[in-house]
Amino acid sequence: MRSLGDVFFGFAALATVGCSSGDLPPTVDPPEIQISALDGTVDDQSLGIDGAAIYIQKLTFIPCDPQAASIGTTAFPVDVFVFPPSSLALDTAVSDYCSIHVELAAGTSTKLALDAATVHVAGSREDGTPFDVTSTVAAKLDFVSMPIGKPLAATKLFLGVDFDAWFADADVSGAEPDDDGAVVVNADSNADLLAPFDAATTSAFALYVDENRDGTLTDDELEPVARPE
Repeated sequence: MRSLGDVFFGFAALATVGCSSGDLPPTVDPPEIQISALDGTVDDQSLGIDGAAIYIQKLTFIPCDPQAASIGTTAFPVDVFVFPPSSLALDTAVSDYCSIHVELAAGTSTKLALDAATVHVAGSREDGTPFDVTSTVAAKLDFVSMPIGKPLAATKLFLGVDFDAWFADADVSGAEPDDDGAVVVNADSNADLLAPFDAATTSAFALYVDENRDGTLTDDELEPVARPE
């Protein structure tokens, strides 16, 4: 995967927010979620993705016990093509979480890739034509454990981004390049492609368990434990 230099960026966070139940015992693994793309290609259109960033306005772990405090972070810009993946670890003694709440929205990041945007994706088509997608889509995603009330494997969660699903109805491969030889998709250019891209946002995310916590999902880990409601 090629780097886009200053355009894309790595971001790993350690949240040290307190919780009503006290500090995390040193022998207990903290709740943690990794965030990463599932793949760097869009197979149906033969698109190669060079980099992508998303702006998470809010990410919250919601305990199974209604008396326990929720915990998470806000204003979390994420490059979904770094390794190890961007991640969020939480300083809390609560271990049983039954849902994860994620809000995507345009941020105020100083990073060029997310300048007042929610999503930025750049890459190239099979014919070498570069493409660039910038969206300000807003979405609220709730990942609820199934069956309801069963705790999630909170120490090894993986929020996967599926670009095949995100581009399913946005035909970048068939778009005409602009005068600079690129396909630019945003509110002002190729807006007819941006609308289906935005509409597919919810289907592009699923929650998985990285059982061995190695930062990648193997075939036997690719069965989602929750999809957004």
